[in-house]
Amino acid sequence: MHSYSCRLSILAVLAFMLALAPDASAQTDPPPQSGATLTLNDAITLARRNNPDFLQQANDVAAADWAVRSAYGQLLPGASASTSYSYQAAGTQRVGSFGDIGVTNSTDYYSSNYNLGVNYRLSGATLLAPGQAKSQRRATAANVEAAIFTLRTNVTRQYLAVKRAQDGVALAEQELQRASDNLRLARARVEVGATIPMEATQAEIERGRAEVALLQAQNLVNTERLRLAQTIGVDLPLDANLTTEFAVTDVPWSETQLQSFAAEAHPSLQAARAAESASQAGVRMARSSYLPSLNFSAGISGFMRQAGNSEYLVDQAWEGVYAQQDQCDLLNRISAGLSDPLPNTPANCSAITLTPDDERRIRENNSLFPFGYERNPFSASLTISLPLFDGLARERQVEQARIARDDAELRRRSEEMRLRTEIAAALGTARTGSRSAELEERNAELAAGQLELARERYRLGAASYIELQEAETLKARADRAYLSALYQFHESLAALEAAVGRPLSGAEFR
Repeated sequence: MHSYSCRLSILAVLAFMLALAPDASAQTDPPPQSGATLTLNDAITLARRNNPDFLQQANDVAAADWAVRSAYGQLLPGASASTSYSYQAAGTQRVGSFGDIGVTNSTDYYSSNYNLGVNYRLSGATLLAPGQAKSQRRATAANVEAAIFTLRTNVTRQYLAVKRAQDGVALAEQELQRASDNLRLARARVEVGATIPMEATQAEIERGRAEVALLQAQNLVNTERLRLAQTIGVDLPLDANLTTEFAVTDVPWSETQLQSFAAEAHPSLQAARAAESASQAGVRMARSSYLPSLNFSAGISGFMRQAGNSEYLVDQAWEGVYAQQDQCDLLNRISAGLSDPLPNTPANCSAITLTPDDERRIRENNSLFPFGYERNPFSASLTISLPLFDGLARERQVEQARIARDDAELRRRSEEMRLRTEIAAALGTARTGSRSAELEERNAELAAGQLELARERYRLGAASYIELQEAETLKARADRAYLSALYQFHESLAALEAAVGRPLSGAEFR
């Protein structure tokens, strides 16, 4: 027997159509062109649209939305439609374990059937599922908001790293220029016999070291640019101009203000609270397994079978007629031999026959395939079940849900404690960084004045090259200390923003 079955489902068709719809969320922005300017806000915007890790998390929101829709959809009745078609070739039907009993040859047959049904299931879990799905959606959305803020923090820090590396290149270029000036000065003094040739050699060595430092600084810029591009999620041209400037400012916010705002709206704390709420919904869902459930189903169906050769059915009908005529003749003979004839005997056996109209109806009734169904009686069923004992599986599920709820509560408390500690520590570091940057700037200015004085004294022969070199070293150290203090302040401010949960440029904190 060859059979073909085709099942149609309304929900499956809808899911297939949705799968074919274009996905706009997968589209990303083109990378910046050569020579383009890139502000910090531009970098953050690009990262939100292109960072692969963040986009993976952002995609969870759509899945959570569909989970809510699906949970509400479970409250609606389901519907299904199915149909099947089969073909049986002509031949001898065999019965028995080894097919050793043969039945009369039969013609080929075509058959088909259909089933239309509706079903409805209602339980405690079905009723509570929308609430749980919405809680999980809120938790997912809160996680995405936390991921957005984390991404912003990461982009800011890497943007600062590139700016710091660029300033490092500027310092290295200044040191190289000063080393070149010192070399020319030393050579001039050697040429006039005012000093020994060793000083010129030493100045040349210092210039070579400055060249190496410049190469290393330039390589660091390229490395930090690559890391920034990785964080943003797009390739950045080497000549992209990072235009956002960072200045040292006061840190006017009090710890109480920052703690209050973080407790109210920090994204990671909001995510922890949403996860705790979702875990509470999980406990209610687990307890719903103790409630009864209702199942209702109803449907109609039909069936048809058609012989491949209508004449085979006509021949079978004639064989039935002949069998009835033989039975009629037999009853007539038996009745004739009895003293009390059988009722309705003798009968006219020749009246048992098939007319041309009968043969035509047989042929017409065989022209049903594939949709000439004979409908079966309507059927419906209603089942109400109440679970009594399932080997403590429900108790285990409830206890697991309670433990998950307690764990979520502990994670929320841990996050609150972490934020309080981070804010206090970051605020102190930011204030220290602001003051340190001011002091290091003053130190750099003093070192610059001392270097100019030492160079003039050396040019006039009032100081040795060692004194000039010491002043040069002091200037380079002061410049790098100021650069380090400057960006340590900005990094500490970024850490404070990460601890508070929002940028600290708004007037509400002032």
